[in-house]
Amino acid sequence: MCRRSARVPENWRVVDFQGPGHMGRSLPALGTRQMELLRLVLDSSDIPYIITGHGSQTRAFVPAMYETLARTELSAVASEKAPAPRPLPQRHNAHWAMLVMLFLIFWHGLYMGWWPLPFEHLPDPDYWKMCGKLDVTRVRAGEWWRTATALTLHADSLHLFSNVVFGSPFLILLARRLGLGLTLAATLASGMLGNALNVLYRDPGYASLGFSTAMFSIVGLLCADIVVRSSARGFRRLALPVAAGLAFLAMLGAEGQNIDYAAHIFGLISGFLVGLIASFAIRHDDGLPRPLEFLLSCTAPLLLLLCWKLAL
Repeated sequence: MCRRSARVPENWRVVDFQGPGHMGRSLPALGTRQMELLRLVLDSSDIPYIITGHGSQTRAFVPAMYETLARTELSAVASEKAPAPRPLPQRHNAHWAMLVMLFLIFWHGLYMGWWPLPFEHLPDPDYWKMCGKLDVTRVRAGEWWRTATALTLHADSLHLFSNVVFGSPFLILLARRLGLGLTLAATLASGMLGNALNVLYRDPGYASLGFSTAMFSIVGLLCADIVVRSSARGFRRLALPVAAGLAFLAMLGAEGQNIDYAAHIFGLISGFLVGLIASFAIRHDDGLPRPLEFLLSCTAPLLLLLCWKLAL
């Protein structure tokens, strides 16, 4: 039962969502949504009440004999509200992820002969590319390691540094969210998966190389982590990563001379799929345990080394 009145009987008490321990204290005005919820709670409990004032002066009163019951019911409803989402913990070793980019630069300089090294018979660049590029015919014949080795090769210095410049911010951001070990393992796994999908899509005789597939996989991994662990809800939760992925794809170009548009798209898709698995695995935790994090940090480069051993 509700009455709106400018005059309240002397034995009536003002109520809010505070518990019985707050009886008699001065209470702030109720907001519109709070007032609607208060009405529903009191009506469902058959507690008579009076609403006075407008806007910031709105108050709710109940008879003194109902005060404890009203406050108990309102306090119970308030305690059922969902807690504020906890911000994601940020890793502080994300700068180590830049070792990936430094490795790509060092490796490119090594087989391109940028600096003198104590190797007398180092193969020429064409030999490295022949052994490690993503050759559709050879991969379908069983040389699966090319899906990994192709990620470490680049056609020229412009190709290399464009990947380094555009990929570094995304790699650091991903490492801060997932941790270094999981980032390295997920990036390599999704890059290899993206190349494998490209092999299924392309005709025999097609060949490609470059870190671009893994770079787009990193964007896909970030998108998946935002979808799974972001505090946003509804459309915003999905719109943000989708817009980011499409913008990145448009920024680097989906088609053009010497650009493997299919590898970019498959990298984005594979990163998103692998990212869903990785993010769901840690969605209730602060991250992987340190031993597992260290193990994954070592597994990714060891797997890449094994792939090059098989390639040579």
